[in-house]
Amino acid sequence: MLIKFWGVRGSIPSGNPETAGVGGNTTCIEIRCGDELIIIDTGTGVRKLGMGLMKEMPVKATILFSHVHWDHIQGFPFFAPFFVPGNEFRIFGGTSLPSTIEEILNQQMTPPCFPVKTDLFGATISYYDVKPGDVIEGDNYKVTLAPLYHPNGCYAYRIEHEGQTLVFSTDCEHFEDKPNKNLIELSQDADALIYDAQYTEDEYYGLNGQFSRKGWGHSTMREGIKVAEAANVKKLVLFHHDPSHDDNFVKQIETESRQLFPKSIAAYEGLQIDLSQEALPKSLFD
Repeated sequence: MLIKFWGVRGSIPSGNPETAGVGGNTTCIEIRCGDELIIIDTGTGVRKLGMGLMKEMPVKATILFSHVHWDHIQGFPFFAPFFVPGNEFRIFGGTSLPSTIEEILNQQMTPPCFPVKTDLFGATISYYDVKPGDVIEGDNYKVTLAPLYHPNGCYAYRIEHEGQTLVFSTDCEHFEDKPNKNLIELSQDADALIYDAQYTEDEYYGLNGQFSRKGWGHSTMREGIKVAEAANVKKLVLFHHDPSHDDNFVKQIETESRQLFPKSIAAYEGLQIDLSQEALPKSLFD
Protein backbone atom coordinates (compact mmCIF):
# COMPACT_ATOMS: atom_id res chain seq x y z
CA MET A 1 0.00 0.00 0.00
CA LEU A 2 1.45 3.34 -1.10
CA ILE A 3 0.29 6.66 0.36
CA LYS A 4 1.01 10.11 -1.06
CA PHE A 5 0.01 13.41 0.54
CA TRP A 6 -1.29 16.17 -1.75
CA GLY A 7 -2.84 18.44 0.89
CA VAL A 8 -2.07 18.45 4.63
CA ARG A 9 -3.62 21.69 5.94
CA GLY A 10 -6.85 22.15 7.84
CA SER A 11 -9.51 24.87 7.83
CA ILE A 12 -8.22 27.02 4.97
CA PRO A 13 -5.32 26.97 2.47
CA SER A 14 -2.16 28.64 3.72
CA GLY A 15 0.08 29.75 0.91
CA ASN A 16 3.06 31.86 1.96
CA PRO A 17 6.84 31.43 2.17
CA GLU A 18 6.70 30.45 5.84
CA THR A 19 4.44 27.43 5.13
CA ALA A 20 5.85 26.42 1.74
CA GLY A 21 7.88 23.48 3.05
CA VAL A 22 4.97 21.67 4.68
CA GLY A 23 2.61 22.97 2.01
CA GLY A 24 -0.51 25.09 2.09
CA ASN A 25 -3.15 22.93 0.37
CA THR A 26 -6.05 21.42 2.28
CA THR A 27 -6.78 17.75 2.76
CA CYS A 28 -6.18 15.25 -0.03
CA ILE A 29 -4.49 11.85 0.12
CA GLU A 30 -3.78 9.33 -2.65
CA ILE A 31 -3.64 5.64 -1.74
CA ARG A 32 -2.57 2.88 -4.13
CA CYS A 33 -3.62 -0.66 -3.26
CA GLY A 34 -1.84 -2.51 -6.03
CA ASP A 35 -3.37 -1.12 -9.21
CA GLU A 36 -6.45 0.25 -7.42
CA LEU A 37 -6.69 3.94 -6.53
CA ILE A 38 -8.36 5.46 -3.46
CA ILE A 39 -8.56 9.20 -2.84
CA ILE A 40 -9.50 10.58 0.57
CA ASP A 41 -11.09 14.05 0.49
CA THR A 42 -10.90 16.64 -2.26
CA GLY A 43 -9.42 19.67 -0.56
CA THR A 44 -7.37 22.05 -2.68
CA GLY A 45 -4.60 19.45 -2.93
CA VAL A 46 -6.73 17.34 -5.28
CA ARG A 47 -6.21 19.77 -8.17
CA LYS A 48 -2.54 18.81 -8.55
CA LEU A 49 -3.34 15.13 -8.06
CA GLY A 50 -5.86 15.41 -10.89
CA MET A 51 -3.27 16.97 -13.18
CA GLY A 52 -1.01 13.98 -12.58
CA LEU A 53 -3.80 11.48 -13.17
CA MET A 54 -4.53 13.00 -16.58
CA LYS A 55 -1.40 11.15 -17.72
CA GLU A 56 -2.86 7.78 -16.61
CA MET A 57 -6.24 7.79 -18.33
CA PRO A 58 -8.64 6.20 -18.25
CA VAL A 59 -8.85 6.82 -14.50
CA LYS A 60 -10.88 4.56 -12.22
CA ALA A 61 -10.95 5.44 -8.52
CA THR A 62 -12.86 5.39 -5.27
CA ILE A 63 -13.19 8.70 -3.42
CA LEU A 64 -13.86 8.64 0.33
CA PHE A 65 -15.06 11.79 2.05
CA SER A 66 -14.33 12.08 5.75
CA HIS A 67 -16.93 14.87 5.80
CA VAL A 68 -17.98 17.82 3.69
CA HIS A 69 -16.66 20.95 5.39
CA TRP A 70 -15.12 23.38 2.91
CA ASP A 71 -11.49 22.45 3.44
CA HIS A 72 -12.29 18.87 2.43
CA ILE A 73 -14.32 19.60 -0.72
CA GLN A 74 -12.90 22.90 -2.07
CA GLY A 75 -10.89 21.20 -4.78
CA PHE A 76 -13.77 19.05 -6.07
CA PRO A 77 -14.69 21.39 -8.96
CA PHE A 78 -11.04 21.59 -10.05
CA PHE A 79 -10.36 17.84 -10.37
CA ALA A 80 -9.72 17.57 -14.12
CA PRO A 81 -10.45 13.81 -14.53
CA PHE A 82 -14.11 14.46 -13.68
CA PHE A 83 -14.54 16.26 -17.00
CA VAL A 84 -13.21 13.42 -19.20
CA PRO A 85 -15.51 10.72 -20.62
CA GLY A 86 -14.32 7.19 -19.95
CA ASN A 87 -13.16 7.87 -16.39
CA GLU A 88 -15.08 6.20 -13.56
CA PHE A 89 -15.45 7.23 -9.91
CA ARG A 90 -17.25 5.82 -6.89
CA ILE A 91 -17.86 8.50 -4.26
CA PHE A 92 -18.64 7.60 -0.65
CA GLY A 93 -19.50 9.94 2.21
CA GLY A 94 -22.05 10.93 4.79
CA THR A 95 -23.01 13.58 7.33
CA SER A 96 -25.32 13.96 10.28
CA LEU A 97 -27.46 16.25 8.10
CA PRO A 98 -30.39 15.10 5.94
CA SER A 99 -28.63 16.00 2.67
CA THR A 100 -26.96 13.25 0.64
CA ILE A 101 -23.30 13.39 -0.36
CA GLU A 102 -24.36 13.96 -3.97
CA GLU A 103 -26.65 16.86 -3.04
CA ILE A 104 -23.94 18.59 -1.02
CA LEU A 105 -21.31 18.33 -3.75
CA ASN A 106 -23.80 19.53 -6.35
CA GLN A 107 -24.74 22.51 -4.16
CA GLN A 108 -21.12 23.58 -4.01
CA MET A 109 -21.08 23.82 -7.81
CA THR A 110 -24.12 26.05 -8.32
CA PRO A 111 -24.45 29.81 -8.92
CA PRO A 112 -23.72 32.22 -7.38
CA CYS A 113 -20.96 30.25 -5.62
CA PHE A 114 -19.58 28.50 -8.71
CA PRO A 115 -20.25 28.89 -12.45
CA VAL A 116 -19.73 25.28 -13.65
CA LYS A 117 -22.31 22.66 -12.66
CA THR A 118 -21.66 18.97 -12.13
CA ASP A 119 -23.80 18.08 -15.16
CA LEU A 120 -20.80 19.15 -17.28
CA PHE A 121 -18.74 16.28 -15.88
CA GLY A 122 -17.94 13.73 -18.58
CA ALA A 123 -16.86 10.90 -16.27
CA THR A 124 -19.20 8.27 -14.89
CA ILE A 125 -19.73 9.08 -11.21
CA SER A 126 -21.70 7.01 -8.69
CA TYR A 127 -22.56 8.38 -5.24
CA TYR A 128 -23.08 6.33 -2.08
CA ASP A 129 -24.11 7.49 1.37
CA VAL A 130 -22.39 5.58 4.17
CA LYS A 131 -23.21 4.97 7.80
CA PRO A 132 -21.37 3.37 10.75
CA GLY A 133 -20.87 -0.33 10.22
CA ASP A 134 -20.74 -0.13 6.43
CA VAL A 135 -17.95 -1.89 4.54
CA ILE A 136 -16.61 -0.61 1.21
CA GLU A 137 -14.78 -3.09 -0.98
CA GLY A 138 -12.53 -2.98 -4.02
CA ASP A 139 -11.04 -5.89 -5.89
CA ASN A 140 -8.16 -6.19 -3.41
CA TYR A 141 -8.97 -3.90 -0.47
CA LYS A 142 -11.55 -3.47 2.26
CA VAL A 143 -12.59 -0.23 3.97
CA THR A 144 -14.40 -0.02 7.30
CA LEU A 145 -15.37 3.18 9.07
CA ALA A 146 -16.19 4.66 12.44
CA PRO A 147 -17.87 7.94 13.47
CA LEU A 148 -15.78 10.74 14.99
CA TYR A 149 -16.67 13.64 17.24
CA HIS A 150 -16.84 16.62 14.87
CA PRO A 151 -19.55 19.20 14.11
CA ASN A 152 -21.97 17.84 11.45
CA GLY A 153 -20.33 14.42 11.63
CA CYS A 154 -17.12 12.88 10.30
CA TYR A 155 -15.78 9.40 9.57
CA ALA A 156 -12.47 7.69 10.15
CA TYR A 157 -11.53 5.04 7.59
CA ARG A 158 -9.59 1.80 8.02
CA ILE A 159 -8.16 0.53 4.73
CA GLU A 160 -6.81 -3.04 4.54
CA HIS A 161 -4.84 -4.43 1.61
CA GLU A 162 -2.74 -7.62 1.49
CA GLY A 163 -1.96 -7.62 5.21
CA GLN A 164 -1.26 -3.88 5.41
CA THR A 165 -3.54 -1.46 7.26
CA LEU A 166 -3.93 2.32 7.18
CA VAL A 167 -6.28 4.35 9.38
CA PHE A 168 -7.20 7.89 8.37
CA SER A 169 -8.67 9.95 11.20
CA THR A 170 -8.80 13.69 10.83
CA ASP A 171 -11.22 16.30 12.18
CA CYS A 172 -11.63 14.28 15.35
CA GLU A 173 -11.99 15.97 18.70
CA HIS A 174 -10.90 13.84 21.62
CA PHE A 175 -12.86 13.10 24.76
CA GLU A 176 -11.29 14.43 27.92
CA ASP A 177 -10.27 11.85 30.51
CA LYS A 178 -11.44 8.89 28.42
CA PRO A 179 -10.21 7.28 25.20
CA ASN A 180 -12.08 7.41 21.93
CA LYS A 181 -13.07 3.74 21.93
CA ASN A 182 -14.43 3.81 18.38
CA LEU A 183 -11.14 5.08 17.01
CA ILE A 184 -8.96 2.82 19.15
CA GLU A 185 -10.91 -0.23 17.99
CA LEU A 186 -10.71 0.90 14.36
CA SER A 187 -6.96 1.54 14.65
CA GLN A 188 -6.02 -1.71 16.40
CA ASP A 189 -2.63 -2.98 15.17
CA ALA A 190 -2.62 -0.62 12.16
CA ASP A 191 0.61 -0.08 10.27
CA ALA A 192 -0.03 3.67 10.19
CA LEU A 193 -2.47 6.12 11.74
CA ILE A 194 -2.97 9.53 10.10
CA TYR A 195 -4.28 11.74 12.89
CA ASP A 196 -5.62 15.28 13.33
CA ALA A 197 -2.92 17.18 15.24
CA GLN A 198 -4.19 20.66 14.37
CA TYR A 199 -3.78 22.26 17.80
CA THR A 200 -1.20 22.38 20.55
CA GLU A 201 -2.28 21.67 24.10
CA ASP A 202 -2.17 25.41 24.84
CA GLU A 203 -4.36 26.22 21.84
CA TYR A 204 -6.91 23.50 22.54
CA TYR A 205 -7.28 24.15 26.27
CA GLY A 206 -6.81 27.94 26.13
CA LEU A 207 -3.59 28.13 28.14
CA ASN A 208 -0.71 30.65 28.21
CA GLY A 209 -2.54 33.45 26.50
CA GLN A 210 -4.40 31.33 23.96
CA PHE A 211 -8.19 31.18 23.61
CA SER A 212 -9.82 27.78 23.91
CA ARG A 213 -10.59 25.71 20.79
CA LYS A 214 -12.75 23.20 22.65
CA GLY A 215 -15.78 22.21 20.64
CA TRP A 216 -14.18 23.11 17.31
CA GLY A 217 -13.81 19.44 16.37
CA HIS A 218 -10.03 18.99 16.32
CA SER A 219 -7.33 17.34 18.39
CA THR A 220 -3.67 17.49 19.39
CA MET A 221 -0.47 15.57 18.82
CA ARG A 222 -0.48 14.24 22.39
CA GLU A 223 -3.98 12.82 22.00
CA GLY A 224 -2.89 11.16 18.77
CA ILE A 225 -0.08 9.45 20.65
CA LYS A 226 -2.56 8.17 23.24
CA VAL A 227 -4.64 6.57 20.50
CA ALA A 228 -1.57 5.14 18.75
CA GLU A 229 -0.25 3.58 21.97
CA ALA A 230 -3.63 2.21 23.04
CA ALA A 231 -4.21 0.65 19.61
CA ASN A 232 -0.66 -0.68 19.13
CA VAL A 233 -0.17 1.40 15.99
CA LYS A 234 3.25 1.15 14.32
CA LYS A 235 3.55 4.63 12.77
CA LEU A 236 1.84 7.94 13.57
CA VAL A 237 1.43 10.65 10.92
CA LEU A 238 0.58 14.12 12.26
CA PHE A 239 -1.91 15.78 9.93
CA HIS A 240 -4.39 18.63 9.30
CA HIS A 241 -1.92 21.33 10.31
CA ASP A 242 -3.39 24.63 11.41
CA PRO A 243 -3.00 27.39 8.78
CA SER A 244 -1.28 29.59 11.39
CA HIS A 245 1.44 26.99 12.02
CA ASP A 246 4.45 27.76 9.84
CA ASP A 247 7.18 25.25 8.97
CA ASN A 248 9.18 25.92 12.12
CA PHE A 249 6.11 25.47 14.30
CA VAL A 250 5.27 22.13 12.67
CA LYS A 251 8.89 21.07 13.14
CA GLN A 252 8.61 21.76 16.88
CA ILE A 253 5.46 19.65 17.12
CA GLU A 254 7.11 16.80 15.23
CA THR A 255 10.23 16.97 17.43
CA GLU A 256 8.16 16.74 20.60
CA SER A 257 6.10 13.91 19.12
CA ARG A 258 9.20 11.87 18.29
CA GLN A 259 10.41 12.19 21.84
CA LEU A 260 7.18 10.56 23.02
CA PHE A 261 6.45 8.25 20.07
CA PRO A 262 9.62 7.74 17.99
CA LYS A 263 7.90 6.44 14.86
CA SER A 264 5.99 9.62 14.14
CA ILE A 265 6.25 12.17 11.34
CA ALA A 266 4.57 15.43 10.39
CA ALA A 267 2.79 15.12 7.05
CA TYR A 268 3.90 17.43 4.26
CA GLU A 269 2.96 17.79 0.61
CA GLY A 270 4.78 15.19 -1.43
CA LEU A 271 5.40 12.82 1.49
CA GLN A 272 5.16 9.20 0.36
CA ILE A 273 4.82 6.25 2.71
CA ASP A 274 5.17 2.61 1.65
CA LEU A 275 3.45 0.46 4.27
CA SER A 276 5.47 -2.57 3.20
CA GLN A 277 8.52 -0.80 4.68
CA GLU A 278 9.02 -0.91 8.44
CA ALA A 279 10.80 2.43 8.65
CA LEU A 280 9.21 5.80 8.08
CA PRO A 281 10.57 7.95 5.24
CA LYS A 282 12.73 10.93 6.09
CA SER A 283 11.06 13.87 7.74
CA LEU A 284 10.90 17.18 5.91
CA PHE A 285 13.14 18.47 8.69
CA ASP A 286 15.78 15.73 8.76
